[in-house]
Formats: sequence, C-alpha cells, structure tokens
Amino acid sequence: MHNDILKRKEKIIITAIDLFNEAGINGLTTKEIARRQNITEPAIYKQFDSKKDILMAILERCASFDELIKNTIIDNKMVGKEGILYFSRVYGEYYQNYPQITTAMFSFDMFRYDVDLLEKMNHIVNERLKVIFDLVTNGSENQEFSTGIDKQALADTLFGVIWSTTFIWQMGGCIFNLKDRIIKAVEMILDC
Repeated sequence: MHNDILKRKEKIIITAIDLFNEAGINGLTTKEIARRQNITEPAIYKQFDSKKDILMAILERCASFDELIKNTIIDNKMVGKEGILYFSRVYGEYYQNYPQITTAMFSFDMFRYDVDLLEKMNHIVNERLKVIFDLVTNGSENQEFSTGIDKQALADTLFGVIWSTTFIWQMGGCIFNLKDRIIKAVEMILDC
C-alpha cells in the first residue's frame, strides 16, 4: 500500500507539471488534476495539503535533480571545465527531454507572491550557481583559466547563459536543440 501512495503522489506531481505547462498557475487546479488522474479531489488532499504544497513538490523535483548532478560531479571527481561542461550538457538534456518542467522554473509570478516558494526557488538558483562557482574555483586552482580571472563573474556568466538560453528556448516553443546551443555557448566562454 505504501508504494501505491508514493506512486499516486508521483503521478499527481507529474500531472501537475503537465497541467502547469499547459494552463499556467491559474489553470493548475486540484479539480483538473483529479479529473486527469481519474481520482477524487479528496484523494489529492490525502497527499498534499494545498495547491502550494503541489507547487513546492514541483520545485522539490527540480532540487532533487540538481542534487543528482552535483553528486555525480563530486563522485566522478570532475573539476573545472570538465565539470562545467558536464553540468551544462546534463541540464540541456534534461530540459530538452522534459520541457514542461521549465514552465515552473520561469513562472516568476508564482514566486513573487509566496514567500515560501520564493525562498525555495532562490535556494535552487543559489545552489546551481554555487556548483558552477565551485567548478570555476577548481578550474582556476588547476590553471584552466587565465590568472586573475574573476571567478564570480565567470560563474555568473556561465549560469546566465544556461538560464537565458533555456528561457529563450522555452518562450520560443522549444524549437531549437537546447543542449547543443548551451554547450556551444559554454564552450565559447570557456575557450576565451
């Protein structure tokens, strides 16, 4: 039975992500999630206390993916350019294969009006930036970058390219190869 509850919760999250992508924050309703899952609204409320909890679960999904990337980088002892390229490639692949999740990442109104959701999103963004900054720092220590490089500025630039390219891709209807565009831009920055 415990597995059924986990499966139901996971199915609700996936449906919520899809619905959020299709209809936005206002279209994301427990009534529509229940209809799509062929369950009752009370069944949703057994898993989540509110719509906000569903939104938080979507952000948690993003954070858990980030944790997997960070742990892979650490476990494989990737540093500097190798780690930055891995980070960029995996994010590009993830969003390319799961564009619905980008809607949550770029739904700024969702964060603006709720302190907890804003705090969670800030945490996600800051953790991503920290991973890149740490890789830049490692690369700088290994002389992969020119002497005296501003590590924070380089990390900000790399993060900005990944973030803005994903935003442009999503807003444009996901028509170009996101992973390739991110990798080309990151490689160009790293080669300077």
